[in-house]
Amino acid sequence: MEKIGKYKIIELLGKGAMGIVYKALDPDIDREVAIKTIRFDLISDDEEKDELMLRFIREARAAGKLVHPNIITIHDVGKEKDMTYIVMQCIEGPSLQNWIASKKKFSAPHIIKLILQLCDALNFAHQNGIVHRDIKPANILLDDNGKPHICDFGVAHVEMSTITQTGATIGTPSYMSPEQVMGKKIDKRSDVFSLGAILYELLTGRRPFEGESITTVIYKIVNEEAVPCTQIRKEIPQEFEQILKKALSKDPDGRYSSCEEFAADLKKITHFSDETLAMTGISESALTMQAPLKKRKKIFLPLALAGAVIVIGIGGYFLYQKFGNKSSSSEEIKPTLVESALLESRSMNPVLEVLETESDKLVNSFNKGNYAEAVRIAQSILAQDKQNEDALDYLAKARSKLSESQIAKYITAGKRDYDNGNYEQSKVNMEQALKINSKSVEAKRYYNLADKALSEESIRQIVERQSSAQEKKDLLAFLSDIGPDALLAKKRTDAIQLFNNYDNIKSRMSDLAISFIDSNHADVSFSHLLVAVDKKTGNNKVIFEGKKTLTLEKLDNTWKILVYR
Repeated sequence: MEKIGKYKIIELLGKGAMGIVYKALDPDIDREVAIKTIRFDLISDDEEKDELMLRFIREARAAGKLVHPNIITIHDVGKEKDMTYIVMQCIEGPSLQNWIASKKKFSAPHIIKLILQLCDALNFAHQNGIVHRDIKPANILLDDNGKPHICDFGVAHVEMSTITQTGATIGTPSYMSPEQVMGKKIDKRSDVFSLGAILYELLTGRRPFEGESITTVIYKIVNEEAVPCTQIRKEIPQEFEQILKKALSKDPDGRYSSCEEFAADLKKITHFSDETLAMTGISESALTMQAPLKKRKKIFLPLALAGAVIVIGIGGYFLYQKFGNKSSSSEEIKPTLVESALLESRSMNPVLEVLETESDKLVNSFNKGNYAEAVRIAQSILAQDKQNEDALDYLAKARSKLSESQIAKYITAGKRDYDNGNYEQSKVNMEQALKINSKSVEAKRYYNLADKALSEESIRQIVERQSSAQEKKDLLAFLSDIGPDALLAKKRTDAIQLFNNYDNIKSRMSDLAISFIDSNHADVSFSHLLVAVDKKTGNNKVIFEGKKTLTLEKLDNTWKILVYR
């Protein structure tokens, strides 16, 4: 696509169960925006589809009134042909899900700062009568300063209800409240539960309710208590345990009644571990998050050891500053050891970036969609370690993504050519796409549509050429479209007889209809009136009046008449 409404498409950002997200340009004010298209074609019931579309537009407009520094701003919502879309603020940064999956480190103070900002945003929405319903790391975007932005307000309700009704997978329920997974009525306390699940994951490196299948996860959410966070990580301050127990209460009445109340308890925590809380690998089982690279291979060992020495040295200095200097204020939140030395003034960044290796760069490039760069880095790693499983894995995935991108370009160009009536060029583009992926459904569809359009055009030209050749008494042109020798001989005799006995021939054809038997065979019917002047009498005579049917076959990309009826 080149445009959606007035917005000029720049690039594709991602795809979801309900549609596609594009980066686009608002030409009126020269501003980059994100556009999320919403698919309602999954719903077969027209009345239900109309109702959901109206609800989406109503809820998106309501969410558009939410002006908050930690909520993605909605600029516009509209409908173009069969596509409904929402235009919103474009954040150039990863999702919290990406950061969790990348195995970076989070400090307790930063986790609190992050959650407090999210609490403030959700509390603002709740005060304005809007419940998000789908709070999860994938719906939280981090800008360059690590500031979180909640997205998909006004979209989650429609998406989830729509997908559920059509029987498609709704994705991981790991952050849903018990009342939500059971289909009960929900309120703002459901968002509190989801936020509690995110806090638990940031602190422990595990989700509070895990399982090998969605069914298992749902069962645990409804029936089992989460393992206390301090049993997983002993360095986690004890105060978090009671906060999480309340936030993750099965009974909404036992939960925090608001995000404001949730935040108030978080602000009371004054003791922090001296170590950052490193995220462990998160098993996705049947879920859909991108798996991160494993620990770096032996070729990076010298760099890792050097990094460890630096970190230990810096750590000793800051341990002295924390415990040796008694004059520091106990109420002030101190920066964590490695974080202070390496990030300095970037106090709002919730991610601890320590000695990024080639493996880290590979993961980041892939997660950001820089697939060509990911291929280059993977090849560089493999030049030193041919058996590096992670590099081999990411090389294959990045190449696959590049292929998908190339296919998308060919399909986009081919569809544009088809819409503009350039059917031959449309076929060329779709052929290129099919060379990359012979199973591409969309490329096959548009190839066949373009081929059919070209065939219809060729068949119409044949019928018109037959009529014109009769009027001009052009025997060669009349016979040029006939295939079998037997039919050719018969039509040659008929044409010679017509041309020798009549002048002023008028051939009129109407009501042309083409019916394809398959891609290489078609039936053509039309009304035919053939009038001429008899050479002997000089009188006008109707030679033929009625319906005619032809059967044609395509041989070597050329259509020929097989049967005259």
